[in-house]
Amino acid sequence: MIYLLSIVFILSILVFVHELGHFVAAKLFGVRVERFSIGFPPRLIGTKIGDTDYCISAIPFGGYVKLSGMIDESLDKEGLTGEPHEFMSKNTFQKIVIISAGVIMNFLLAIGILAGILWLKGDKIYPTTTIGPVMENSISQEIGLQKYDKILEINGKQITSWNDIVPTLAANIGKDIIFLVEREGKEIPVKLPSSGLTMENIQRLQLYQLYPAVIGEVLPGTPAEKSGLQRGDKILQIEGQEIEDWYDMTDIVRENPEVPLMIKIERENTILDFTIAPQEQMEKDENGKIVSVGKIGIAPYIKFEWHKVSLGSAISRGFEKTISFLYMNIRGFTMLFTGEVSAKQALGGPIIIGKMAGDIAKTGFLNLLEFTALLSAILAFINILPIPALDGGHLVIILIEGARRKPLSVGAKVRIQQVGMAILLVLMLFIFYNDISRLLQ
Repeated sequence: MIYLLSIVFILSILVFVHELGHFVAAKLFGVRVERFSIGFPPRLIGTKIGDTDYCISAIPFGGYVKLSGMIDESLDKEGLTGEPHEFMSKNTFQKIVIISAGVIMNFLLAIGILAGILWLKGDKIYPTTTIGPVMENSISQEIGLQKYDKILEINGKQITSWNDIVPTLAANIGKDIIFLVEREGKEIPVKLPSSGLTMENIQRLQLYQLYPAVIGEVLPGTPAEKSGLQRGDKILQIEGQEIEDWYDMTDIVRENPEVPLMIKIERENTILDFTIAPQEQMEKDENGKIVSVGKIGIAPYIKFEWHKVSLGSAISRGFEKTISFLYMNIRGFTMLFTGEVSAKQALGGPIIIGKMAGDIAKTGFLNLLEFTALLSAILAFINILPIPALDGGHLVIILIEGARRKPLSVGAKVRIQQVGMAILLVLMLFIFYNDISRLLQ
């Protein structure tokens, strides 16, 4: 149920805000709005106030505002009389504002959500730049990054927290990337060639921060809880082997399912000994093979700091983050069309988005709001693409008509919209098929 509620929540906000932009701009310039619909026809329920039918329609993945005197995805040719309240009676500038208003509102929504979260909650900063385990066959291993390396700079940009790393890497995809790291007191450059990191293989980087061997959470009903381990306990030794960090501990525990282990911990300056047998669990390894591993039911202590953010700074950073979302989308589409990534990997539809939304909702409402901001930026970008039936397609027609100083024929506009609707229908069918295939896999 949480998956359905999450996707309905997100789509309702995105569609309402987008269509509200068209609605307000149309009203501003005196264009009659015949219908404001959340969802696509057939119409389910609604009410008419003045000239406008406000309604909810059956197909939930979208919505529309029907403007008087405009040929849109409804393909309605009636009502084109040249009256002052019609869309086609407005000048080029007014038409551009009306058509662009939905995209602008989605862009502003993304900025507003991100800025609001930062201002109200503050910035969660992970104040380390020290690398944890470097996985075998990862890009990090291939280029020579090592455990305990402290990242100082990436392409000349100073890295002061773990929060800086992913955005900096994303901004430099397609370029040579130089990590400046501190290793055993020396500053060492480590190069990642431009061909080494793409949107398709970014998961192979596998860059993880170093966690101390301190318990942050003890899960109920697990061997750790039954043995008496507590939050804040520092693990010193297992079977006499010194433990330097969290990963030293997990390696030993995972390799010894159901084997009693002598564990020495420090608690409030007191040394305590425990004997704990890790519980056996089955999981897939990196090759997809089912393997047996041991777990005792603890999570690491993750140090972070809350930094207050001023309203002005929050708005500025919300804007920067939204631009970053847009930039990543532009790069993603560029790589899609150049063949660097496949459509099957790059495109996700309502089913995948719904699954992601549900998973994120389980982690907290603010995280779901941030995901909504991301999707709002994506929706703004997609809608401005010059595809017939999208806002960008309408904008191209308006610009052509402005350059010609006369409108295209009604027949030509209908044919353009028909082509656009056919393209979108094929794309939606592919996306739904792709979503289902990915879920089944």
